[in-house]
Amino acid sequence: MHIIFKVISIEVFYANMLGNLIKYAFSEGVAKLAPFFTTLYVAKFISVESFGKYSLVIVAYELFFILISFNIQATTRIDYFKLTRASFLNSKRQHLIICFFLAIFISILSSASNEYAYILILLVFSSLTRCISVFQLAVYQCEKSASKYVISNLTFTISLSVFTLIFVNTGCEYLSWLYGLLLASLFQLVVSSTLFGYVRTVLFLSFNRVDFNLDSFKSTFVIALLFLPQALGWWLKLGADRWVIEQGLGASILGEYSLAFQFASVLLIAATVINLVLVPELNVSLKNCNIKRIKILISSAILFLVLLSFIVNYAGVEVIRKVYDFEYKNSIQYLEFLIFPFLVQSFVLIFSNLLYYLGKGAFMAKIILVTFTLQIAINYFFVEYFHVSGMILVSLFANVIVFMLIVVKSIIELKRELKSYLI
Repeated sequence: MHIIFKVISIEVFYANMLGNLIKYAFSEGVAKLAPFFTTLYVAKFISVESFGKYSLVIVAYELFFILISFNIQATTRIDYFKLTRASFLNSKRQHLIICFFLAIFISILSSASNEYAYILILLVFSSLTRCISVFQLAVYQCEKSASKYVISNLTFTISLSVFTLIFVNTGCEYLSWLYGLLLASLFQLVVSSTLFGYVRTVLFLSFNRVDFNLDSFKSTFVIALLFLPQALGWWLKLGADRWVIEQGLGASILGEYSLAFQFASVLLIAATVINLVLVPELNVSLKNCNIKRIKILISSAILFLVLLSFIVNYAGVEVIRKVYDFEYKNSIQYLEFLIFPFLVQSFVLIFSNLLYYLGKGAFMAKIILVTFTLQIAINYFFVEYFHVSGMILVSLFANVIVFMLIVVKSIIELKRELKSYLI
């Protein structure tokens, strides 16, 4: 009888795990695809120059969110399991206070920009609002409250798309996404706080109850700071190029590039969704040092992404030709080039799982930040000579370097892990 109950409990455990995985996969799929289709719609109904500015607003928000949230979601997933309940509460209060001060500091800097102060301050407020919701999302993950996670995540994703489309149709042009972001962030905060519990939300935001210990604050700050290089590295990779294009070549060229970028980004969306399924399987294989299964899992993912790249390139070119105006004509050429660096970058997302499991996240952070900083520096100083095509080739070269370093490091670490496993 005891064995029967044990078997049933194991089956229930795996059924719950599979159910949560499906929920997370659905949530992340919608979270990635909704903005994708929204952006394609917006590009059709505003001018190419406005679309370039629209893209730039998104890039600015991504940077502000990285700086203001200060990796609260990453530290929460670690601290939740490592700290006592009282220490966790105090640590997150400290982190949220740091977020508030960062928001105030960036607002002061933003107010110095007379032309864009209004936009930048709204972005700061939206980033701070989302910071609280994202913290709650991380707690839902730790608590395995998949349903709450999905509801909160989809509330933001769907409302952002809906509000953006409303503002586009009321003539707000490139500011449509900004206004949509502001309302969607507030809406998510209300919904997420309801799910989280208003009493618990207020408890974490009761800054007057914080233990103002300098060493404790320093520890919270330093731990969060360690995650920043990689986050900034990926922003430099995916966002800074668009700023460089706007500064060096103008908003119209940026609009054409952004449309091609949107189609090519399907490969990164696919890699992210694949990782939701791949990571658990890969981690089990790594734990057991099952090298053969690791090769099969990664090879299957890589093959799928290669095949998808052909489909994305063909479909993207056809859609641009048949749906968008002549002013987006250069987007076709940009897409045909962009497929290659995006394909290699999707490989990076797959292979990086190995190093994360093997505890080499710091190595990842260093090579990503250094390589992509160099990429942006080269593109910034030579954009007028390289133009967009040259910038894409530089991006491809940077991605190949990162990918090769990750592969070599993964092989070295796997051999070391296998050796220790056999001993």
